[in-house]
Amino acid sequence: MAGPTTRARATWVADRVTALPEVWAIVALHLGLVGAWRLMLVCKAAHVGVRDFLNTLPGLVVCGGASPVTGGFADSVWRLDLATLRWEAMPALEDTRAYHACCAVRSSLVVIGGQISFPSAQNLGDTVVGSVEMFAEGGAAVTNQPPLSCGGIGSAAAITVDESDSAAGQVLLLGGYGEDASVVSTVYLVDLATGVCTPQPNLLHTRARFAAARLPDGRIVCAGGDGYGTV
Repeated sequence: MAGPTTRARATWVADRVTALPEVWAIVALHLGLVGAWRLMLVCKAAHVGVRDFLNTLPGLVVCGGASPVTGGFADSVWRLDLATLRWEAMPALEDTRAYHACCAVRSSLVVIGGQISFPSAQNLGDTVVGSVEMFAEGGAAVTNQPPLSCGGIGSAAAITVDESDSAAGQVLLLGGYGEDASVVSTVYLVDLATGVCTPQPNLLHTRARFAAARLPDGRIVCAGGDGYGTV
């Protein structure tokens, strides 16, 4: 029996391939989050494949912060499920907190320092804290880690350190402002299991409320922020 013509066979193969959710999951991987969501409208197989891809993505977590509605600080924690684009409530922070540093360490969310209330001229030092909270993977449990040995710090940046020596992980804590409201250029290697802050070479400039990220070669780049009234 003669096989299908070349064109018919190509169509047959294309139909079979596009019916596989696994193929659409690979396509979604290369399209990014927005492109993946648009891809779900193509067909049923695309919808299934894209949903499988989205379920592999980590959630986006928002915690604490200053409320423009109440004028106070928040202790709420929310996670955005990227597969459904729905916000899910997580256990609240122990204290209301804003201007803190956050990063993911060994699949846990770490919240470091910040302010626990709006400062006044008399109590600024009391509002900047060095406390550390850790959310276990999935947000089911929240633990208080030892406080920072370097004292309170706010509006710093935290970068996870790849290591296996600490029982709870380590982070680099860069810049920010201290308990006296002065912007600093300090860099500390923080052991989350003990709270010990080991000084590292300082930044070239004082910075607070800035962006920091690790480059593929391991270097850390810092950009923007405030420093002695300048940006």
